[in-house]
Amino acid sequence: MMNQKELLIKRIEEEREKLNAMLASGSSVEETYGQSLVVDRLIEEYMDFLAI
Repeated sequence: MMNQKELLIKRIEEEREKLNAMLASGSSVEETYGQSLVVDRLIEEYMDFLAI
């Protein structure tokens, strides 16, 4: 079973892959920006997790 840190890393990787696919396929600016915010929030959560 994965611990919380590993799950968060996995989710970041999955969301980054979605963002990369959006960029490669020419998705709309709004969709791409929204996905970048998802990735940013997860990275902030990871950084907060490391600060504990």
